[in-house]
Amino acid sequence: MRSPIFWVFSTMLFIGLGYVLVQPKAPISPSKVNVPTSVDRVFEHVILTAQNTNEFNTHTIHKECTELEQCQPYEALFAKYLSFKEALLTYQSALAHLPLNELLHEIMALQSQYFTEQEIALLFDEDNQWQAYTLAKLEVNLDNSLTDELKHQLLANIDASQPEHILSALKPSKDIHALNTELNEAFNSQNYNQLASEFGDAAATRLIDLQHERQQWQALCKKLINEISHLKQNLSSSQAQQKTAQLLDKHLTTQQKRHFLALYPET
Repeated sequence: MRSPIFWVFSTMLFIGLGYVLVQPKAPISPSKVNVPTSVDRVFEHVILTAQNTNEFNTHTIHKECTELEQCQPYEALFAKYLSFKEALLTYQSALAHLPLNELLHEIMALQSQYFTEQEIALLFDEDNQWQAYTLAKLEVNLDNSLTDELKHQLLANIDASQPEHILSALKPSKDIHALNTELNEAFNSQNYNQLASEFGDAAATRLIDLQHERQQWQALCKKLINEISHLKQNLSSSQAQQKTAQLLDKHLTTQQKRHFLALYPET
């Protein structure tokens, strides 16, 4: 029978994957990265690979696709994907003044201008699930006709209706809250020897790294929330929205923004 600490470790590793998605990392050489299997991730892999060449332009990006076995069957779709990405950059800058809920609707509408429904499902299914989740929470939070109690219930209903991969990324497992005092102190004090005795050297190092990442992400979120609150108090609504968009673009990657806005839709 496995010890309770083993299950806590397994949960920490799973949650750690979520933090890997939202924490900034040093660039990884594409030659050291396994080529993903999903089409959208293949496309992003190709773009990353091209960025590491001496000449980064449309020609080199297309060349990378033609030379990669996983991308070759989707060359035509990849060309559309690049065009969409270029349009999206311009689109987001032009519409930065819009409230977040309107901006998300516009971005999802832009997808329809470039792709069929089947292609959208292939390329943006997970992103659109996150955006739909964010929009649903925004609509509740922005509805001033609702009481706080009703808002709380509606938000809880939205959370309960989400697929497992979103729920897992948004909240820590109950097992983490049930950490016994000894193990909790080991994490807080970053007691390498204690963790290594339970999980081994490599796992102990990874657990301490994950704890650092969690703390950094939480500190960054707190900083951004404070700065956004300050903007709202001192600027007009439209100016605050524009400055908030610029602030998030400055400090967060696209994936980080998706998680941040899902966690704090009222921003």
